[in-house]
Amino acid sequence: MKLIIIVEDNPSIMETMTIILKSGGYSVTGFFDASLILANDYVVPDIFIIDKLLHGFDGLELCRHLKKQEATKDIPILMISANPGITDLARNAGADDALEKPFKMVELTDRVARLLRSSEDIK
Repeated sequence: MKLIIIVEDNPSIMETMTIILKSGGYSVTGFFDASLILANDYVVPDIFIIDKLLHGFDGLELCRHLKKQEATKDIPILMISANPGITDLARNAGADDALEKPFKMVELTDRVARLLRSSEDIK
């Protein structure tokens, strides 16, 4: 079962994404801030989903951090944000894809599936 880590500080959004992704057959671990990720206190997932605006931290910085780490540099990152410029911001930070909020849950599951397929093709 593929493991997804979601870093999202809004409990409602976290819960909704978790329910949808679990119903799609994924294992999901959620974090409400970046602290444990920055401290490397997590099981390395198959994909990260990171909100740009986290409480007290910029998700783009977390993305840059993960892409610099040997253990996570090749793991796909999907950035999410209400910022209309998130696609360019995310790509500049090294993310593999981005979704602008609000998005349809089918968009989320389609992007996750595509990113996971792409990462397996690389391996």
